[in-house]
Amino acid sequence: MRWKQLRQVDLNLLVAFSVFAEELNITAAAKRLYLSQSAASRTLQRLQALFNDDLLVRGASGYQLTPAGARLQGELNRLLPELDSLIGRAVFDSTTEGATFRLTGPDNACSSLCPLLCRRVLRSAPKIKFYFVPWSSSALSDLDRGRLDLVLSNDDVLVPAHLRSQTLFRVRWYCIVARGPKWPSRFTLKRYLAADHITVGVLDDLQTIPDKRLAALGLTRNSTIRLPYFGAALECLPETNLVLTATSGIAQIAKRYPDLRVLEAPEELSGFAFQAIWHPRLDSDPAHTWLRETLFQLSREITL
Repeated sequence: MRWKQLRQVDLNLLVAFSVFAEELNITAAAKRLYLSQSAASRTLQRLQALFNDDLLVRGASGYQLTPAGARLQGELNRLLPELDSLIGRAVFDSTTEGATFRLTGPDNACSSLCPLLCRRVLRSAPKIKFYFVPWSSSALSDLDRGRLDLVLSNDDVLVPAHLRSQTLFRVRWYCIVARGPKWPSRFTLKRYLAADHITVGVLDDLQTIPDKRLAALGLTRNSTIRLPYFGAALECLPETNLVLTATSGIAQIAKRYPDLRVLEAPEELSGFAFQAIWHPRLDSDPAHTWLRETLFQLSREITL
């Protein structure tokens, strides 16, 4: 009886429902499924008939899952990766196969990893594309909804229990200043707090990691200008007395500027780790397994 019931079911409907549940938006789901709006609506109707439940209902703030829909989504998050592993290919050949990966991360993480991707990977993987999108507060939500494949984040970010994460590399802090003024080889905390700072913060109204480290000591620094990009901040430093606190990758770039100096940051500014975060539905996908393994290998080449 069980086999007879399964033979009558279009299993593609389960894949479609997984997308509906992630997007909670018929138009967005249709785009991901390469369906017209009307075809997507018919697919949802078939799902509702199959499970004898609305599964998705429209609320004041958009579509929401019914309890039955939420249970089905949980089961599919567990089953679909196993089915994909069962019928999919065991390995991904980056030298001949194509894939497009959507990633996000702050520019200090990208400045360390992206040059290595370009020099070590793209030459031997001609059909691979890496699309990095701007870092935003919705990164983990976009990961949940399937809009991103992988997030690069510092380890101060709390990763929800249902997501996967792994440490990539650790970084330390440096102070970047203009050549000319007499600076010490390493900032003391007192000298650091007396200086005027240019800070980089991607997300509005959120403390940067150096500010968090200082706040734990009951201290603050004087930030006279705040920017969302380290590249722009580097261009602002020449002919000023401003101090930019940046991680290892940005410091390596700054060393190529003849009018800038890279100094040791106060020892009170402890370093941190960057981590890769992904959704478990991608655990067994050969292409995404290759992506994560590649990033982990490249991270070993990153020096402090």
